[in-house]
Amino acid sequence: MKNIIIVALLVAVGVFGYFQWQDGKEQPNSNKARVEDRKTTEVIENRDIDFTVRVAGEISPADKVSVRPEVHGKIAELPVDISDRVVKGDLLFRLDDKDLKIEIDSRKKQIDSATLQLEQAKSEFERSKQLFEEQLISTEIFERAKTQYEQALISRDRSQNDYQLSLEKLSKTSVLAPFDCTVLSRPVSIGQAVSGTGGQSSGTEVMEIADLNNLIIQAHVNQADVARMNKEQEVKIEIEAITDLIIDGIVERIAPQATIRNSIKGFSTRIKLLTSNPAIIP
Repeated sequence: MKNIIIVALLVAVGVFGYFQWQDGKEQPNSNKARVEDRKTTEVIENRDIDFTVRVAGEISPADKVSVRPEVHGKIAELPVDISDRVVKGDLLFRLDDKDLKIEIDSRKKQIDSATLQLEQAKSEFERSKQLFEEQLISTEIFERAKTQYEQALISRDRSQNDYQLSLEKLSKTSVLAPFDCTVLSRPVSIGQAVSGTGGQSSGTEVMEIADLNNLIIQAHVNQADVARMNKEQEVKIEIEAITDLIIDGIVERIAPQATIRNSIKGFSTRIKLLTSNPAIIP
């Protein structure tokens, strides 16, 4: 069948050539003009070649924070709820600070008392030092005055440190938003006791916040496709759940080592969405 086709093609070409030759004899100038007008060259240029990679991935916020207090206490103020949008610096929650304020007042009084004792001990030490140099008191009495002065100095410094620690704890009773965010969850209520972070305690989660204007896709790209992708490459993203929506993105990073997921060997890839859309919910 192949030979028949080739032969038929040759016959057709021969017949066509004969008539063209006859026509060429009659119109040589016209044929020559058509040949000269025929485009036989093309400029080499770079062209984009689009390809599609279908991957399974999760859309998630790039910045997501579990908000936990640094100190123990009870929730006194909780002005935000789930889905609320919060501006950086706004109050997320405040702990009851009554006990801390009482503690701070007590620390102040301790500083005043320790300072007074220090002044008395210093005066006694200086007097004893002069008397000792004049050999009017024994070494034992002088050393006792010196020790009392040193202990008073340590006591004053300790009371000042305790006061500063109490002030620091008071400043941590108000927790502010670290960035523009949306409240994803809030499992506590006003009046609930919460524990702070530190030591072996991870603290009580008061809420979880995230910046929903800064989303990423964590995808697992087949090893056969990852060779055609590179860092900082611009991509178009289609989401199956939302028809006719195309999002611009950029490849932020590709894992250097392959992993197995669902029996498929591939590379973990992080893609940043360059535009936000209210229809996209992580």
